[in-house]
Amino acid sequence: MISQKELIREISKLPVPLQRELIDKVSRNLDAFVENGPPEENKFQRELAKDERIALAKSLSGTFKPEKGYMPMTKEEDRELYYEHILEKYR
Repeated sequence: MISQKELIREISKLPVPLQRELIDKVSRNLDAFVENGPPEENKFQRELAKDERIALAKSLSGTFKPEKGYMPMTKEEDRELYYEHILEKYR
């Protein structure tokens, strides 16, 4: 996310007509916010119920599978890697 200082610095590099256009757009947006409240996408959204979260997780299952058929490590492999790390760390 861009900081306020960076935003101001970048805006000040723009030609004056573009700066004025930007000010007009921001002003119109602010006026609409004051009159109508925040846009729908900014309003509080309810938290998903447990069943809805489970259904969502199941629908996304397998979406990001790697191309080469990655197999997760077994518990034994995971423990062995962890123990090796600890042994190296505290030598």
